[in-house]
Amino acid sequence: MNNTFDTAVQTLIAVAVLAVAVLPAIIGTIRDRRVDTQLRDTEVGRDRRTGVLVVFDLAYGPHEDRVFRAQADRGAE
Repeated sequence: MNNTFDTAVQTLIAVAVLAVAVLPAIIGTIRDRRVDTQLRDTEVGRDRRTGVLVVFDLAYGPHEDRVFRAQADRGAE
Protein backbone atom coordinates (compact mmCIF):
# COMPACT_ATOMS: atom_id res chain seq x y z
CA MET A 1 0.00 0.00 0.00
CA ASN A 2 2.79 2.40 0.92
CA ASN A 3 4.69 1.54 -2.26
CA THR A 4 1.69 2.49 -4.43
CA PHE A 5 1.30 5.82 -2.65
CA ASP A 6 5.01 6.62 -3.08
CA THR A 7 4.78 5.85 -6.79
CA ALA A 8 1.73 8.11 -7.15
CA VAL A 9 3.46 10.96 -5.33
CA GLN A 10 6.59 10.60 -7.46
CA THR A 11 4.50 10.59 -10.62
CA LEU A 12 2.66 13.70 -9.45
CA ILE A 13 5.94 15.47 -8.70
CA ALA A 14 7.32 14.53 -12.13
CA VAL A 15 4.20 15.87 -13.87
CA ALA A 16 4.37 19.10 -11.84
CA VAL A 17 8.03 19.66 -12.72
CA LEU A 18 7.32 18.96 -16.38
CA ALA A 19 4.38 21.39 -16.35
CA VAL A 20 6.51 24.12 -14.77
CA ALA A 21 9.18 23.58 -17.41
CA VAL A 22 6.88 23.42 -20.44
CA LEU A 23 4.09 25.86 -19.52
CA PRO A 24 6.08 29.08 -20.19
CA ALA A 25 7.03 27.83 -23.65
CA ILE A 26 3.41 27.06 -24.49
CA ILE A 27 2.22 30.44 -23.23
CA GLY A 28 4.97 32.22 -25.19
CA THR A 29 4.05 30.40 -28.38
CA ILE A 30 0.39 31.33 -28.01
CA ARG A 31 1.30 34.97 -27.34
CA ASP A 32 3.63 35.10 -30.37
CA ARG A 33 0.92 33.71 -32.64
CA ARG A 34 -1.54 36.32 -31.35
CA VAL A 35 0.95 39.14 -31.97
CA ASP A 36 1.74 37.81 -35.46
CA THR A 37 -1.97 37.73 -36.26
CA GLN A 38 -2.40 41.31 -35.04
CA LEU A 39 0.55 42.49 -37.12
CA ARG A 40 -0.78 40.72 -40.20
CA ASP A 41 -4.21 42.30 -39.72
CA THR A 42 -2.62 45.71 -39.26
CA GLU A 43 -0.72 45.36 -42.53
CA VAL A 44 -3.94 44.54 -44.34
CA GLY A 45 -5.84 47.22 -42.43
CA ARG A 46 -8.47 44.89 -41.01
CA ASP A 47 -10.00 44.98 -37.55
CA ARG A 48 -10.37 41.34 -36.45
CA ARG A 49 -13.05 42.15 -33.88
CA THR A 50 -15.42 43.62 -36.45
CA GLY A 51 -14.01 42.24 -39.70
CA VAL A 52 -14.14 45.74 -41.17
CA LEU A 53 -11.33 47.21 -43.21
CA VAL A 54 -9.94 50.14 -41.26
CA VAL A 55 -9.32 52.53 -44.12
CA PHE A 56 -12.21 54.91 -43.48
CA ASP A 57 -12.74 56.82 -40.28
CA LEU A 58 -16.34 58.03 -40.00
CA ALA A 59 -15.31 61.17 -38.13
CA TYR A 60 -12.51 62.29 -40.44
CA GLY A 61 -13.01 60.58 -43.79
CA PRO A 62 -10.68 58.33 -45.79
CA HIS A 63 -7.06 58.05 -44.71
CA GLU A 64 -5.77 59.80 -47.83
CA ASP A 65 -7.96 62.85 -47.10
CA ARG A 66 -6.69 63.04 -43.52
CA VAL A 67 -3.08 62.91 -44.73
CA PHE A 68 -3.78 65.64 -47.29
CA ARG A 69 -5.45 67.88 -44.67
CA ALA A 70 -2.60 67.30 -42.21
CA GLN A 71 -0.02 68.25 -44.83
CA ALA A 72 -2.06 71.30 -45.84
CA ASP A 73 -2.26 72.40 -42.19
CA ARG A 74 1.52 72.14 -41.84
CA GLY A 75 2.01 74.25 -44.96
CA ALA A 76 -0.36 76.97 -43.69
CA GLU A 77 1.74 77.58 -40.59
